[in-house]
Amino acid sequence: MYIKPAVRRRMAPYLFISIFFIAYGVFGFYPTLYGLWLSFQGGIDHFTFVGFKHYIEVFHDALFWQSMWNGTKMALASLLIITPLAMGVAILINQRRIAKYKGFFATFFFTPNITSAVAVGVIFSLIFDPSVGMLNRLIGLFGLPSVQWLQDPHWTMPSLVIVIIWRALGINILYCLAGLQNVSQDLGEAAKIDGANSFQSFWHITLPAMRPVMAFIVFQAILGSYNMFTEAFVLAGKGFGPADSLVFPTTYLYQQAFQAENYGYSAAVGWVFTLILVIIGIVQLKFFRLREEN
Repeated sequence: MYIKPAVRRRMAPYLFISIFFIAYGVFGFYPTLYGLWLSFQGGIDHFTFVGFKHYIEVFHDALFWQSMWNGTKMALASLLIITPLAMGVAILINQRRIAKYKGFFATFFFTPNITSAVAVGVIFSLIFDPSVGMLNRLIGLFGLPSVQWLQDPHWTMPSLVIVIIWRALGINILYCLAGLQNVSQDLGEAAKIDGANSFQSFWHITLPAMRPVMAFIVFQAILGSYNMFTEAFVLAGKGFGPADSLVFPTTYLYQQAFQAENYGYSAAVGWVFTLILVIIGIVQLKFFRLREEN
């Protein structure tokens, strides 16, 4: 079929971008709609319409809310431990004396982020082993008693936080370094001349200038915390850990779908979880916009 050159030129850009939309439609939009339809169905082989039954069950499911609480604790750890630690390391790396080695430090800290999450979980499971693990041997050198890192529900979350610090610190350092590049050095020098100390310069100049980057870091930290899967799944021994201390929304969704074969309920869990994350995201955007207005 003959197509005029002028028409071909107009169609060419749409043909190039159509690849993305086709892929998204097949692997993104269709599964999303199918999951919504599935959340209103019951059964395994033959689905039957059950209305909002699954959604009502989700809101009364203590284990689901336990998973959300675990995600909240991980989000708090990310915001109060990992993010400040990454900022501190980034500021040190950005110093003039160390700046020439910035590439080396960036590679050194970023390497854990590209390591297989499964391999990381397996290695840290061995490190946390109560009898032969390296961590207990290390604290034993100081006369401290052995800790049941992955067997005691009071220690499972701190163990997971240690893993995530090792794994996610590097990428957050890179984010902070990128934000520090947008901070004018002239403003810092002017603040020093006016008598501002390092903390005042950071709080009133550096941090406000990094607000867009910090908004992105906070958003990523919260989403990543609630979507925790591989590390928690491996550390918990493909379960939820002692006293369900390592259950997260994604691991609970996986268990309901592929172990309990409760597909309709799993889809409802996914949609409720998604709506909660959307609300959290809107609150974050409102918060940072208010900060910008102020």
